[in-house]
Amino acid sequence: MKSTWKFILTLTIGLTAILAIMMTAFSLPAVNSGINQVPIGIITTSDEAYEKLAKPLKQKGFKVSEYNSAKQVKKNINQRKIYGAISVDVSGNLTVFEATAASAAVAQTLTQLGNNVVAQQKIVGTKQINQLIAQTNDVNTIKALNQKAAQLNVKTAKIVEVKAFPKADSKGTGLAAGALPIALGGWIGAVAIANMVKGKKEKFWAIVSFAIIGGLGLVGVIQYGIGTFDGNYFLTSLGAMLGIAATGFFVLGLLEIIGTPGLGIAAVLLILLGNPLSGLSSAPEMLPAGWGAFGQLLPPGATGTLLRNVAFFDGNAIAQPLTVLIAYILLGIVLFKIGKKSEL
Repeated sequence: MKSTWKFILTLTIGLTAILAIMMTAFSLPAVNSGINQVPIGIITTSDEAYEKLAKPLKQKGFKVSEYNSAKQVKKNINQRKIYGAISVDVSGNLTVFEATAASAAVAQTLTQLGNNVVAQQKIVGTKQINQLIAQTNDVNTIKALNQKAAQLNVKTAKIVEVKAFPKADSKGTGLAAGALPIALGGWIGAVAIANMVKGKKEKFWAIVSFAIIGGLGLVGVIQYGIGTFDGNYFLTSLGAMLGIAATGFFVLGLLEIIGTPGLGIAAVLLILLGNPLSGLSSAPEMLPAGWGAFGQLLPPGATGTLLRNVAFFDGNAIAQPLTVLIAYILLGIVLFKIGKKSEL
């Protein structure tokens, strides 16, 4: 029996709607990204200086905290409490502490902020020096002021990189691009296992095997093929294994409970939402308010954060992503156990 034109038209409209949803899900977070309570620190010499620098940063959307020393700042960056900090000493010299491995986008923003502050210092300083020159006829004073003006003219913000990506992938492109393979790969793997492996016990162990081998393979490519990671290969691989297992068991569980419609639900959560909201290409706090936090509750975002924190930040701040991934694994296993779609 041939398909009717009514069916074809309905199908094409439905497919177009899916494309529109996909475009919206992938483009809106990027278009509306910005500073949404990105936590950073400030080191200054007085409360007055702190307030003067903190006020415009808060207005830009930063969540600002005051610190006493560079050592304290570095510790908090490593613990994933802040993305970086700006320090201004008594002489007005400015230092930017940043961690590209935490977020290349935030690091770039902090560098730009530091340069903007120095540029403003130059404008104010030059104006003051010119006023002083106009008020004196003393040759030595004028000479000294001109020297100060020359020194001010070459002043720059000092950039201190606290946690960087390896030179082979200095921007962390491999990790940013990994959100889609994590989401789509786990989804495809679970679908393949659900359709090609017979028996519930066999499917269970197939997902476990896929998570172990897939985790080793995924991190192997990122670390040795692309060069994004340079930490402990096996520890980082454990994070990837958890991510794949979370995705795999969740998809398998949905398929076991509701059958084919479960694929659509999983695709929406893991690919349409999970990938663009993972925050891997920027930072969760740079996504539209609320969406970044939501993205961290989905397997791609949780996996990406876990991999980043294990590989670069000594395993700090991994409690939330671990909890999220384990919750998906347990939920998937429960759904898989009570479901009746597979052959016993």
